[in-house]
Amino acid sequence: MELTQDFANSDYAEAAQIFKNLNPDIKGSQLVVKVKGQTVLDLAAGVSPDSLTTVFSVSKALSALAIAKLVGDGKLNLEEKVAHYWPEFAANGKTEVTVRQMLSHQAGLISTDPLITVDMLHDDHAAAEALAKQKPLWRLGAGFGYHGITIGPLMSELCFRITGKTMQQFYDSEIRQPAGADAYLGLPESLENRVTELNLDIVPPSHELAEKYPRSTNYQSGLASWGNGSLPFSELVNRAGRAFGVSSAGGVASARGLADAMQWAMGFGGATPGVRPEVIEDMSQMQVYGYDLALEQEHRSFGTIFQKSTPVVPIGSYRAIGHDGAAGALLYADPVGEIVLGYTVARFTYPGGFDREIQPIIDLVRKLANR
Repeated sequence: MELTQDFANSDYAEAAQIFKNLNPDIKGSQLVVKVKGQTVLDLAAGVSPDSLTTVFSVSKALSALAIAKLVGDGKLNLEEKVAHYWPEFAANGKTEVTVRQMLSHQAGLISTDPLITVDMLHDDHAAAEALAKQKPLWRLGAGFGYHGITIGPLMSELCFRITGKTMQQFYDSEIRQPAGADAYLGLPESLENRVTELNLDIVPPSHELAEKYPRSTNYQSGLASWGNGSLPFSELVNRAGRAFGVSSAGGVASARGLADAMQWAMGFGGATPGVRPEVIEDMSQMQVYGYDLALEQEHRSFGTIFQKSTPVVPIGSYRAIGHDGAAGALLYADPVGEIVLGYTVARFTYPGGFDREIQPIIDLVRKLANR
């Protein structure tokens, strides 16, 4: 195996060796780690370090930075009712849902009846209109469940009602461009020549999954399957999906781009934060923890949009924030150690969520950064 990009600060050479031993060329992996504002790892194998690929729910971490900018600019109050900004949202018993509750997967809107279609999803308002009409699946306060796709239209419509811009437009002007980040919600046609399309066609046989991942989530039962069939992954990774860039799952990025966006926002290493630190700290606070009704999985936790570290998703300290993606990608920032990590893959890794083979790298980076 020959790396297409191979840079490691001497203190992080062991972490680079772990990466090399994982046969990252098979997955088409990119890994960038910054500590206290300095790049300590910049590795790629099987793809160019400048290659762009779909990162699925890592998109939520990018969108969270845009929401934080709205809050920091005084345009959005997380404690306000959603209906204050978006009156139609109050329909069917949602009058009391606050912005923070909606953005921490508590609103019971994991899908709609009838189901959201791909055409509706790739429309600036159609999916949001359907969600505004929908009766919540559970009573507010009864539980939480991952709004894997639907939080995207919800965030975007909220942003539009406040700014007149969709989430994709607001993120691009207020986060991506100032950060100079190769991380997009809506990929321009001019950048298509840099895309490595995500390979979805590697699902192991079910008996192999059961043997290798005996405790993996069963995504085919109960609430977890409601609505998923109408929104196949393939519709997010084609040109139409990349062009629209639904803000919950359609982002396209390189590992460098992910890390650049987060580092700009956090301002680690004494840099000026792109987003007000007190807002990031507030959105980092855990809002829910426990059994996720949509994923049917224990030990899940979210702040406001941001995913939190738990035994199931052990990305860092209790202050760490970020998000993983269904195919294996990961972006997170940890104020303890001032760490930013961006990771992408061009082949779907199983059983889903961030590629667990990089866990030893995460653990070692934390140890080195906190010496």
